[in-house]
Amino acid sequence: MDMKEGRALLEKVMEVRKTVIEEGDRLYARWNRTPVREAYENSAQNLAYYMAFRKMDLRELQERLIPWGVSSLGRLEADVPGTLNALVKTLGSITGEDVGNIDYRSQASFRERNEALKNNTDEIFGENRHDRNERILVTMPAAAGSDYGLVQSLIMSGMNMARINCAHDDSEVWQAMIENIRKAEKKTGHTCRVLMDISGPKIRTKTLLTTKRNPKVREGERFLISGRTSMTLPKGIELAVNTSVPEVIGKMQKGQVVKLDDGHIEAEVTETADGGVICEVVRTVKENGVRVKTEKGINIPDVDYKLDVLTEQDLKDLDFAAGHADAIAFSFIKDKNDIDHIEAALRDRLTDDRRDLPAIAKIETSEGIRNLPEIIQQAAGARPFGIMLARGDLAVETGYERLSEVQEELLWICEAAHVPVIWATQVVESLVKTGIPTRSEISDVVAGSRAECIMLNKGDYIVDGVEVVSDILKKFEVHQYKKTAMLRSLSIAEDAFEE
Repeated sequence: MDMKEGRALLEKVMEVRKTVIEEGDRLYARWNRTPVREAYENSAQNLAYYMAFRKMDLRELQERLIPWGVSSLGRLEADVPGTLNALVKTLGSITGEDVGNIDYRSQASFRERNEALKNNTDEIFGENRHDRNERILVTMPAAAGSDYGLVQSLIMSGMNMARINCAHDDSEVWQAMIENIRKAEKKTGHTCRVLMDISGPKIRTKTLLTTKRNPKVREGERFLISGRTSMTLPKGIELAVNTSVPEVIGKMQKGQVVKLDDGHIEAEVTETADGGVICEVVRTVKENGVRVKTEKGINIPDVDYKLDVLTEQDLKDLDFAAGHADAIAFSFIKDKNDIDHIEAALRDRLTDDRRDLPAIAKIETSEGIRNLPEIIQQAAGARPFGIMLARGDLAVETGYERLSEVQEELLWICEAAHVPVIWATQVVESLVKTGIPTRSEISDVVAGSRAECIMLNKGDYIVDGVEVVSDILKKFEVHQYKKTAMLRSLSIAEDAFEE
């Protein structure tokens, strides 16, 4: 071994450790101006250390560590200071250098840090009796309020949490769904938590006006997005939609990119007219055009518009959710101010015995990603907390080419914060809707296994979907946890030695 190189490595790692601790402590002190609940203090500190660590480009150092067999920097999320301490101590032992009073992390400390994420997951999703670590969340169809057999089948197949989307149905249907879930819990012996998803200020197409028999738009066509309830078609325009959030119209300027229906239609603003903007279609996902529908999302990437995180309707829905849900999800969380508004609304509605009701933040925008550390600190510092990775809107906002990078960063940061993640949007969608999965869908489930929960949306074959996802998760978790290969014996390797 080249001891000179070893001592140089040790010096560099000690320098990194010193910087991480100093800058991490400063960041945590800034965050802690809003007091963090005692149960989350260690996790919040670890997140601060991780953010200080990831400020540095350590690719060269990682490459230098690999030949020494001590390359643990790529898996330090759960315990940043402990991992750095262990690395310093190991290099000190190898090189014979005195590293002072730095000790190996004790097994108890290491276990405590790694158990924190599991404990936080259990606190939100409840006990899991399905022989796997990951949970499965399922969006409830309206039929779940009247079809008890469907609910029981879902729980027996592996559903751990039921999502009630407040954008659909009403409190009477929601109540019937919850009653069926509670009944099925008792009959099956499986825990199934209820997540109520508050809609938030999503910008949608509201009503449609057109002279077309089939309201499709194709590349090169123009259409109007109006801020008015009563619309008229400008000359040469055959189709117009108005929006559920008319105040965003004033933020849209010539050249602005606009995406409809989860990016199925991409257009560009060409001019303003009739209380709105005229857009020209740049591309559609289908060569022969895409049908424009109401109640579909409108995304305006890179435009800084601020809407109240809770609408008037959301507050009404929250009145019901506060008394019935096991956890509540909030949409379009962009910064810590949104968390403050949500906390104020919850304090007004939660009874003393429900003060610690868990909350889930849906991350759907570039701003939400950018402010993720402070969102986590503010929310998890107040109550049990998780993140939903809403890949549909996020892909439209950030661009599909960046989605893979963004979702990896989110998973790493949440692991460092010991915050559970829900992997959402179009998971085994073809299987759930048609009964036949695609190869890419199965791979997506494997990728999603690094999260603590995978969400499936409703469909005619949803029970089959839950069974398939549960089976995949059971089989794969013996091979990998997060970024760490578990090194189970491979049948391929065993076969190689057979004569």
